[in-house]
Amino acid sequence: MIKVSRRKTRSYLLQALYARSMNGSTFNESEFLQAFFDDSIVSSLDLPYFQAMFTGVMEKEGELLAIVHKYAPKFDIASMPVGNLLPIMIASYEMLYLTMDVIPEKVSINEWIELSKTFSDDTARTMVNGVLNALKDEKTTILEEIRTIPLAPRFFL
Repeated sequence: MIKVSRRKTRSYLLQALYARSMNGSTFNESEFLQAFFDDSIVSSLDLPYFQAMFTGVMEKEGELLAIVHKYAPKFDIASMPVGNLLPIMIASYEMLYLTMDVIPEKVSINEWIELSKTFSDDTARTMVNGVLNALKDEKTTILEEIRTIPLAPRFFL
């Protein structure tokens, strides 16, 4: 029996959301997994987590972008690469909305900092760390604020 890896699942989730942002509505999640990853890798993914996060991040994109805008106001979201934004968006969703599992905030923050080191640059790593730690500290009040002023979706139209 192959062990399910949440860490590996997060990595493929980031790649799938990146591919979805580039391919738009023509992106097919199952075709993506089959085309890029062999059966042994796919069978080691936490597919319920993957699917909940994949659809959830796309559905809450405006609110997740509002979080980045609030906690990283020096960065222009309109010109920021999607690879720098996705770790923050995914971790924010995991911390605020994921209901199928309770993941400690520190685990989410550390995992996404590590993934931003792999898939992006030092600027992204620093921004991921700063935004997610600020979000953690204001988690109880941020949901109401971002629901009233979500930004327009940009990547998952």
